[in-house]
Amino acid sequence: MALKKPRKPKEKKVHRTFFIDDAGRNKIFLQSTRKTIVVLLQLETESYKKKIGVVTKSTKTLKIERKRDLHLFRMGNAYGFNEYILKQAKTFDTISLSDELEHWKIPVKFILENGKYLNFAQQGYELQLFVSLSQLEQFRVLKKENRRI
Repeated sequence: MALKKPRKPKEKKVHRTFFIDDAGRNKIFLQSTRKTIVVLLQLETESYKKKIGVVTKSTKTLKIERKRDLHLFRMGNAYGFNEYILKQAKTFDTISLSDELEHWKIPVKFILENGKYLNFAQQGYELQLFVSLSQLEQFRVLKKENRRI
């Protein structure tokens, strides 16, 4: 009869909350483990938390998945990024963004320097920096270059 290996104890998540506006209405939630940080956003106008992405600590990358028909700002043909998260970033310096059609690896510094500010506060959204698909083209990862896509 083979002996079973003892199970490792389940790693506990560390939860932290940050208010991202002066009134304390919109919040960022972080759920950290040894290897990753899950980033969540809860807007004042919503009762649920939206998953922004997952930071992989070893690669210093925030992985974000989007649906083009839902997340793409049509007037600017651009994707928006939460300004607070980018400015406070200490555990990542690259964003791995993907939708159904494309995949990009974007330096955070590029978004901070080239993104256009838009604030839809009237609709309850947080301050965002928008980067057009044409600006992102230089960071597109071709499938033949990356077998993980």
